[in-house]
Amino acid sequence: MKLKITVDHKGEGAFPLFKQGSKIHLGKECDRYPNWFSCEIAGYTTYVPRHFVAQGKLLCDYNPTELAVKKDEIVNLIELCYGWAIVERDKDVGWLPCDILISNI
Repeated sequence: MKLKITVDHKGEGAFPLFKQGSKIHLGKECDRYPNWFSCEIAGYTTYVPRHFVAQGKLLCDYNPTELAVKKDEIVNLIELCYGWAIVERDKDVGWLPCDILISNI
């Protein structure tokens, strides 16, 4: 499904791919996005969806990188996850908040 960006989004920088089984330390649940938790993975501080973690380890490969996008760009939806979307744009894959995406294009 194609989605249109409604406002510019800068993201919080690029992260490496963390492999399934990586140790993760969960922090507090995010107030704005339920089911997302602050965390530390391999020395990086970021956020992770609740269902990606069990017993202190990642259940799947995970890259928390958000895409930097401009208003009116088009992205392809890969997956929705608790108010965020994994999207693809020109072979780049990353996360965007759902509240900056519209589908009626």
